[in-house]
Amino acid sequence: MQWFRSRIRRSPRGAMVLGKTVFLVGAILVLAAVFARASLMSLNADRADARLPPLRTLKEAYPQYPTWIVPEGPVGFSVAAVLVLVGTALTVLAGEASKRSGAA
Repeated sequence: MQWFRSRIRRSPRGAMVLGKTVFLVGAILVLAAVFARASLMSLNADRADARLPPLRTLKEAYPQYPTWIVPEGPVGFSVAAVLVLVGTALTVLAGEASKRSGAA
């Protein structure tokens, strides 16, 4: 952990950019999953009216699009949540490091 903090202290601006980028990627994944789930529920409501079996995954609903990046299960949501948490922690640590270097 000490190595990590010293690395951030050497380059707080780069760590801040990296932290915000990682946070943004995680947040985009979470939002994509929420919108994908809403879309899938809407499609299944229409399919229920037509007495068709429900679709379980985005791959079944949208076979022409690359949906492998959108988290659909617990593992995918866990990865997205970890990205958000790591990005937040890195941004906070970089902010503290830049305040300390600015005060010194």
